[in-house]
Amino acid sequence: MTRASEAPAREVSAPAPASLLDGDVPATSRGRRTRERLLDAAAVVFERDGYLDAKIVDITVTAGVSSGTFYTYFPSKEAIFTAVITDVVDRLFAAAVVPADVRRGPAAERIEYATRAYLRAYSEHAGLMAILEQAATFNPRLREMRRGIRHSFRNRTEKGLRHLQEQGRADPALSPRCTAEALTSMVSNFCYASLVLEADSYQEDEAVQTLTTLWTRGIGLSA
Repeated sequence: MTRASEAPAREVSAPAPASLLDGDVPATSRGRRTRERLLDAAAVVFERDGYLDAKIVDITVTAGVSSGTFYTYFPSKEAIFTAVITDVVDRLFAAAVVPADVRRGPAAERIEYATRAYLRAYSEHAGLMAILEQAATFNPRLREMRRGIRHSFRNRTEKGLRHLQEQGRADPALSPRCTAEALTSMVSNFCYASLVLEADSYQEDEAVQTLTTLWTRGIGLSA
């Protein structure tokens, strides 16, 4: 997997969720490559077997390293799963970065661009996102991580909405925080339902156009 680090915004930039990794990234290039192999292998194993059934030995076999090597980089299965999901979330944030030429255009186009990019990124990692949803129901640390991810997306949306309200382009009567919560829920739950529970149940254009229309009309976006 290629690591992503850029933090995007629908309207304004916001930092991606803080990493919950245990331990530092190795200082040597060889150490970093080994760690990457473990992360790539873990992503395969978790998506295939789920969080509960995934085993460290399966990760090490897939990565082609020893069990001792695993513990050099990660203290537990939870730690490497957290690292894998942190990488996925970085990708989701990075995918929705709106390029400069689109940012100069209408707000509705920026919303459409970010929505399409997010749906595509979520679709690529739907299996791992499903495992996170599952594990968050019984693992307190992963539940906090899930909440942190949601809050980061919500906060980004809230800032964008406040900006539009200040410009007189969105309904000033709306509560920015509550509206952002509702819009984040709409997109997040739509992705989970359509890409995990009922995989590929809608065409991309249909989904993007519908979500964009609901988003723009919901905030009373003016031309």
